[in-house]
Amino acid sequence: MSFAAAAYGQQQMVLLKRGEMVARFEQGDNIKCKLRNGKIKEGMAIRYTDSFILLRGDTIMFSDIYKIHAKGKREADFRQKVGTVLMIGGAGYFLIDQVNTLFFVEGQSGMDEGVAITSGSLVAAGAALTFLRSPYMKVRGLSIRMITPESRYYRYD
Repeated sequence: MSFAAAAYGQQQMVLLKRGEMVARFEQGDNIKCKLRNGKIKEGMAIRYTDSFILLRGDTIMFSDIYKIHAKGKREADFRQKVGTVLMIGGAGYFLIDQVNTLFFVEGQSGMDEGVAITSGSLVAAGAALTFLRSPYMKVRGLSIRMITPESRYYRYD
């Protein structure tokens, strides 16, 4: 009986898109949703069911959710991965040029203007791709599911 109670308390809510997990929420997470009527509801998730989220002092029906605040809950997409590569590449290009100038080029000191512009542009473009992302996800086209430890989408932390 105690095992059943422990398993019942480990529910998670996932957002699925074409069978792939997009975002995951656990019990105790702070949920913030923008509803179809324009209101915003926020609170700590106490329990998930098949059709609603039970918050401390409130309830949100899955069918009423227009957008859900998913910052820190979803995995990086292709755009963010490319942005990270651009930032690392820009910083690496600058550092490699500085090491090259310091150890292998005679009579040149300081930084090359062309390298500084190129590396700065790469870092700026990468930062824009990585960090400029809306914290909200529209649930249109997504499937909201409550999962238990038996589900293939469940993740143990």
